[in-house]
Amino acid sequence: MTNKLKVSATPVAPTVLNATSDDGYTIDQYDITSGITLIIPQYADAEDGDLVMVHWGEYHEQYVVSSIAELPMEIDVYNNYPPAYHADGKYDVYYTVTDHYQNHTDSEHLTLTIATGEVVATLPAPVVPDADPGYINYDAASDGVIVKISYTPMTTGDIITLIMKGYDNASNMEKSSVTYDYTVTAIDAATGTATVDSITLEDMQTIGEDAYALFWYTVAPADGSAVETSETFQTIVDVVPPGSM
Repeated sequence: MTNKLKVSATPVAPTVLNATSDDGYTIDQYDITSGITLIIPQYADAEDGDLVMVHWGEYHEQYVVSSIAELPMEIDVYNNYPPAYHADGKYDVYYTVTDHYQNHTDSEHLTLTIATGEVVATLPAPVVPDADPGYINYDAASDGVIVKISYTPMTTGDIITLIMKGYDNASNMEKSSVTYDYTVTAIDAATGTATVDSITLEDMQTIGEDAYALFWYTVAPADGSAVETSETFQTIVDVVPPGSM
């Protein structure tokens, strides 16, 4: 019988580009111009097929180490994690390694401070009417998923970029990521609401069942001023065709 227990050294803590002991592991208003990059190091006893669950404060996402040649692994937190998770504050950052025997080993922790002086999410979260029951199912997604976006001031020519990411409930593994651009019309500006109907049934089926989705958007104002970002909306996704189970 094979003994599945493996005693491994504690993996070293992750690092964040431009955050060092010299500055108290802080990302400031100058560092943020280069984004936020999390680095998972070449940890002890790494093997092909390991699962690495990143814990970034209250946010969790899992990655597959298909080959140890992928380590160190760089993760673009600034562009790929919801905006709320790189707002000013302190973050407990570490990762959990799961090997093929299902042994789980937590890394050492990094306490990261983000102090940029910026308000990250300045716009209200999008509204997804198809998720009104608290979830999006096949019937709701069958003719696509409409997203309503309202903010002030809304101006003709603003460029809205809608982001939707889907994740597996059990593993927090990303299953889907789509972005759609939309240009605000004069009618949108007059009403203060833009309706984006670009998300398809196929987009939602990629997320599938036993999953959840996050929606947010950015706005590049028509006058060329700074891009703004919204709060994030989360919903359950269970898009399985009737009779398929």
